[in-house]
Amino acid sequence: MKLIVKADDYGYTPTYNDGTIKAIEEGVVTTVDLMLDTPGVEDAIERIKAYPWVSVGWHSGHYWGAPVADPKLIPSMVNTEGRFKFRHNPKAKETVDFHEALIELRAEVERCIRLLGRAPDSTRLHGTGPLDQAKKIICEEYGIPYDYIHNVRDGVIQNEPTQFKEAQIITVGGRNKYIGCGIEDSAQFPEYNPVRWYKENCDPSQEGAFITAWHPGFLDDYIVQESSFTACRARDVWALCSPELKAWIKANNIELVSLRDALYGRHDYQNHLRVIGSELAVRTGKVD
Repeated sequence: MKLIVKADDYGYTPTYNDGTIKAIEEGVVTTVDLMLDTPGVEDAIERIKAYPWVSVGWHSGHYWGAPVADPKLIPSMVNTEGRFKFRHNPKAKETVDFHEALIELRAEVERCIRLLGRAPDSTRLHGTGPLDQAKKIICEEYGIPYDYIHNVRDGVIQNEPTQFKEAQIITVGGRNKYIGCGIEDSAQFPEYNPVRWYKENCDPSQEGAFITAWHPGFLDDYIVQESSFTACRARDVWALCSPELKAWIKANNIELVSLRDALYGRHDYQNHLRVIGSELAVRTGKVD
């Protein structure tokens, strides 16, 4: 079994990034999904350059911050404060002008290219509205994979991706693993435990590359006031750095890989583990 451990919301704020970096350095994060419109994005990109074995994706569907493009060029996307108008009103995404979406999404990718030196390694689409239609075109324009995951529910594959089928990248379960994370279900937070989720939901004997997404990061006032996910973010840092999770990975001979590794048959993450002498390195006989 190969395992992709993805850290979502990277770039939220510099403080948040501190937690993600801890989960990379001391934990098992192999991939980050970068938000290109949030206050911590420049800090995030500058810091991730030190970890070239980590895959850098473009976080899909959020638009939580301020546009990268000139707001005057995309009036259908912004409110009177100059921020995206659909942060807390997802239905407003359907009113976005398609050509304005192209302008903003192209600006986001080009921001990544300027700061990181390349386009994001991957992203996802989550609908058929004007934003996703525009994002598909931008992905094809810049060569960014966007449809490569087999979604599995109760052991049944729900879809066949149109790209990278042979990579066998699989996501298991739904948002049930986040029960207890939100303000609306905070009473269940004491039971929220990503380490236990892995042990109960991942079968190490299965073939394929299983992708799991969490939100490891530290909190500041901006996030506490802005997000419905708060305490779970710090718990994700703890979980992804925990000796218990590492012991489970080692005992089951699970191969940690980045999403870029899984897509292209690379071994960047494992090669890094070998070089640093990590006990989590899996000997495959293949070296890049």
